[in-house]
Amino acid sequence: MKIDLHYPATPDNAAEHAELAVRAAREEFELQLDYSAESVDEADAQIEWMRDQGLTGEEAAEPLFVLGCYVGEVMVRNLRGRWISTVRSALAGISPWPMVVVLPGGGTWDPIGKAYKRLELGDSEYLPAFYAAAAGAVPPDP
Repeated sequence: MKIDLHYPATPDNAAEHAELAVRAAREEFELQLDYSAESVDEADAQIEWMRDQGLTGEEAAEPLFVLGCYVGEVMVRNLRGRWISTVRSALAGISPWPMVVVLPGGGTWDPIGKAYKRLELGDSEYLPAFYAAAAGAVPPDP
């Protein structure tokens, strides 16, 4: 699948991709994505809207990518995570996406892949549940 992105798909650009999701949500859906844990539900609703429109992963490739980056950026900002290259992670050889989020305690999460699965598989891939699972795996602040 070829995705036409505004920025290179690297960990250093993940926040810029997430900001594209924020702008699109505001301009197209009049939603405010504010990087809070609660806003993951709004990102999920956007993907559900794409499902309702009958879009495929191929047709919605860029919006799914930036929404996945948005969810990942929520994890980075709220769960003390960081973006890393997938090939340098525990998901090397598993995730086809170029970057993933590593959380304190070492858990590695694939929010971009999860966004695509949400479109393809529906409610079983609910993004707020994904975020809650990640949050539950983070050790408390020292």
